[in-house]
Amino acid sequence: MKKASWIIFFVLLMYSSDSQVVFEQYFESASMRFDYIITGNSREQHIQFEQLKKEPFWGGPRQVLIEPFDLGDYQFQVFDYETNELLYSRGFSDLFFEWQDTEEARYIDRSYYGSIVFPFPKNKIHLHILRRKRSKEWTLLHQTSIDPKHYFIQEETPPPYPVKTIQESGNPAEKIDLVILPEGYTKREMRKFKRDVKRFTHYFFQHEPFSSYRDAFNIHAVMAPSAESGTDIPGDSIWKNTLLNTHFYTFDSERYLTTRDVKTMRDVAAAAPYDQIYILVNTDKYGGGGIYNFYNLCSSDHPNSEKVFVHEFGHAFACLSDEYAYDATPADSLYSMNEELWQVNISNLVDFDSKWKDLVKESTPIPTPDTPEYQNEVGAFEGGGYTLKGIYRPTYDCRMRSNAVNDFCPVCERHLIEMIQFYTGESADTKKSTE
Repeated sequence: MKKASWIIFFVLLMYSSDSQVVFEQYFESASMRFDYIITGNSREQHIQFEQLKKEPFWGGPRQVLIEPFDLGDYQFQVFDYETNELLYSRGFSDLFFEWQDTEEARYIDRSYYGSIVFPFPKNKIHLHILRRKRSKEWTLLHQTSIDPKHYFIQEETPPPYPVKTIQESGNPAEKIDLVILPEGYTKREMRKFKRDVKRFTHYFFQHEPFSSYRDAFNIHAVMAPSAESGTDIPGDSIWKNTLLNTHFYTFDSERYLTTRDVKTMRDVAAAAPYDQIYILVNTDKYGGGGIYNFYNLCSSDHPNSEKVFVHEFGHAFACLSDEYAYDATPADSLYSMNEELWQVNISNLVDFDSKWKDLVKESTPIPTPDTPEYQNEVGAFEGGGYTLKGIYRPTYDCRMRSNAVNDFCPVCERHLIEMIQFYTGESADTKKSTE
């Protein structure tokens, strides 16, 4: 195991010894869901409370409750009301943050539905939601106090959709629980959905590090039909009556497939324990989307859909950045260039020692020339994070850059292992196998 992985492992061990006691003392084996509306424009944003729900499962870890990573555009923190002790934290991202960078956000206000989930507290808590500035600094966006005994907390029975177990490896508290939701599959297409889930599951486990850690995953499929088959394609004037209201052309990007119906998505996902939600969309059009600790989406039947499935999971599960570049958009319009980027797999070289320099051979120059002799080496190749200049990626190509390769680069793979370790408590040297 690389040095960085050892560091993460010992950090997790340090947290786990304390956090196990915290869970038993402060939390029930259920989930609290805090739904909100986030509104604003390119210059400001505000959060308004929408609803609280108690859901029957908690699929997350019980030993490591305070996330040791500094990832995501937002973070939420749960504090004990009486002592102000930090009990739980997670980073996440959402569509509103992305919308703020669009031209539209300069001129109008919009609102987006948001939702966060954490273990159900036994006693009163403080909830803080923080937003990351363009720099690495966090600023408080919203705070509230929640009494878990309040009668306004909804405790509805989840919709009675059947749940099919695709793979069960063990206790949800010790595994990564992936729930797959169907979108645009009618009742008659539920068999197709189950076949598609099995196909994507098989493909997923052909890739490292997932193949070596297969036994770290539980996978369930919720059999929730839509009234019509397919999804919305606004650019082609195609509109479908589907359960989760997904659509292409998000922010006018044809292949960007998302949903803003977060409420329905969470309601359907509550039928099973989950750490990650994956929406499989019944279409042969190319596209997908992945948002950190929010949701994954992928179309089912395009020739490259299986590769997209893995790519989007890299976003939503591990907060990996896109390593491709569209054009010469100035890097300083997207990132703070005065300090090193917080994203794991891209760098502006301000503090490259804190990134993946330990994986770079001494003979490899930084920046790294885009020439054949270095195409199989780890270095710092210019072009990534959507811009051609000023941002650097670890290798010439990677699953986070293109469909031309199947594998993650060593930097992405190392971080994926660290995330698996975070959810399962396994040493990064302890590889799982189905053999």
